This record gives sequence, structure tokens and C-alpha cells, in this order.
Amino acid sequence: MLDLHRGRILREVARLGSMTAAARALSYTQPAVSHHIARLEAEVGTPLVVRYGRGVRLTEAGRILVEHVEDVLGRMADTEERIAAIAGLRAGRVRAAVFPTAAAALLPDALAGLRDRAPGVAVTLVEAEPPQALAALRAGEVDLAVVFSYPGAPPDGGTRLREVALCEDPVRLALPAAHPLAAPAAAGTATLADLADETWASGCERCRGHLLRACEQAGFTPRIAFATDDHIAVQRLVARGLAVTALPGLALALHHESGLALPALPDLGRRRVSALVPAGTRPPAVAALLDELGDAAARTAGAITIEEGGALDGPPPVTT
Repeated sequence: MLDLHRGRILREVARLGSMTAAARALSYTQPAVSHHIARLEAEVGTPLVVRYGRGVRLTEAGRILVEHVEDVLGRMADTEERIAAIAGLRAGRVRAAVFPTAAAALLPDALAGLRDRAPGVAVTLVEAEPPQALAALRAGEVDLAVVFSYPGAPPDGGTRLREVALCEDPVRLALPAAHPLAAPAAAGTATLADLADETWASGCERCRGHLLRACEQAGFTPRIAFATDDHIAVQRLVARGLAVTALPGLALALHHESGLALPALPDLGRRRVSALVPAGTRPPAVAALLDELGDAAARTAGAITIEEGGALDGPPPVTT
């Protein structure tokens, strides 16, 4: 009996034309993908892929199998949607992959709203950075992924996914309160280039990439001494005078360390917070959670105000 999970992997190899690219998209190792394809070929008794240049392409048998895998997955999704539609919101489940800041800032309010609206819907959460969340969504392991992206970075999603924008999250400069650029006299005059000689702390890989791009546009490469996904640790490093940093508004809304100054610095831009779901008809439970996430994002955006070191304007909600 053919393994549908391996069929999904073959479909990803076919879509990307490379074992390595499929492994990256699915957060697997390349040997693991090769192993699954080899097992699948053993099950069907014929080659499914052949090397082509630096990648691979499907054999005729591979093309037929991928077509049937997509048909089976489509029928399974349609069956789940029909069952959920019959049950309404009295039953159902949503599997969500959410990046850490949104898991703390948006998801609790969204889940509380969903519980009041549809107490029979079960939600499970996997905390994951955007690349891992997207891989899980494409592999069918979750129903919804909450991600963020920065301008200039490669786009997320694709033709098989639909984006539902939640909010635009401003990135703020965080300085020690005693820093010269935190003085009232410097308000509105600071630029990113003024911080070229500073020691920096940075967050996750995507946030670090955005910081590097912004600093390169300002004419320098930041000296990053501290790299941690823990935004509270980053804030404490800055408050102790050990570094400067750039932090998204959602992170600062969750925790604002005393001893920080937050001068506005438009050079740092914003990040886009979105929910991604498979293209097509949404199961009622998924649609309901998307509605609650949108409401939670709007409320959180309106509540982001940080008095010490200046006000942080909340990210305006984005409607679709």
C-alpha cells in the first residue's frame, strides 16, 4: 500500500525540481528526502525520478503518481470540508503553526474569542518560525500558518497558498536610556548611520536579515555581538548599556524593559504579519479562527503605546 506522506514529498520534489530544495522547503535533510523517494520507488517497483542537470525530474510513472497523489489529497480535503460544513462549528479542529511573538501577542485573544464563538472547535498549536511554519503548511501537517515578512525579503506562500494580512508591525530602535541619541535634543534627527559604531543585539534569523539590509542601505555593516530569539533578553542587554537593537512593536507590547529609549527611526521600516492557508474553500473552523486572529490583531495594534522613550504607534490593521 502506497505511503501518502511519501507521495507528498514526491509532489514537493516535482514542484521544486530538486531533492535539496524540497528538503529545505519541508525542513528535512536531503538524505531523508532521498530515502523517502527510494522507499516509494521500491513500493511501486519502478523509478519515479531521474537526474536532470543539477536537479531531478519525474519519470512517466512519477508524473502519474503525483497526479494521483494530488487527486487523493484534494478528495481528502474536500471530504474534511464537507464534514466540517455539516457539523458547522459544533465540532472541528484547526492545527496552527505560529511564530513566537504572535503566539504570545495575538493567539491567546484569538483562541478566547473562538472558544466563546465555537466551544466545540479544538485548536492545537505548534510554535515555529515562518520557514518551518510554511513547510508544515505545505506538507499538510497544519491548517494555518501565522508568519511575518520584511520588504526586500523573498516572498512567502505561492500559488497554492492564500495570504490573509493581519497587520503591519513597525520596527523600533531601542537604545539605553542614557544614550546620546535618546536625549530630547536628538528627537527626530537620528539616522541609522549614526549607529554605525555601536554594538548590536539581534533577534531571529529573519529579523537579523532585515537589520543587516537596513544597515547596509545606511552604509555600514552592524557589529552584532548578541544573537538571541528571546526579545526580553535583548531588551535587558540594551537596558544595561551593552548593545542597541531593533525590535518589532508586537515584541515591545508584550514586554517593555525599564531603562529603554525608543526613538522613532523610519529607516527600520515595518514587517507584515499574515496568516497563510491553502488556496480554495476554507473549512468553517479555519475561517472562524482567521476572523478571530484579525480581530485580535486590530485590538493589539490599537493598544500598542509605550510611554517611556516616546510613544510607539500601533501597527494599523490591514483588511483583505
